[in-house]
Amino acid sequence: MKKFIFTNWFSKWELYHTTANVDQHFSMLEELRNRRIDFKTKALNFGGGYGGGSGFSTVYHIYTKR
Repeated sequence: MKKFIFTNWFSKWELYHTTANVDQHFSMLEELRNRRIDFKTKALNFGGGYGGGSGFSTVYHIYTKR
């Protein structure tokens, strides 16, 4: 249990891939799963402004363990 906590809480993550294309994002995730590489994802949404009328863009980041 201590090893699990230590490796998951204190491990270093580095940016592996970033894209605004959702298809490219999920294809990269599938590639990492097939290679059995641990990863985590974050998405930054830049909103649509007041009322959402101006559209929105999202940037997807994939992090892998060092």
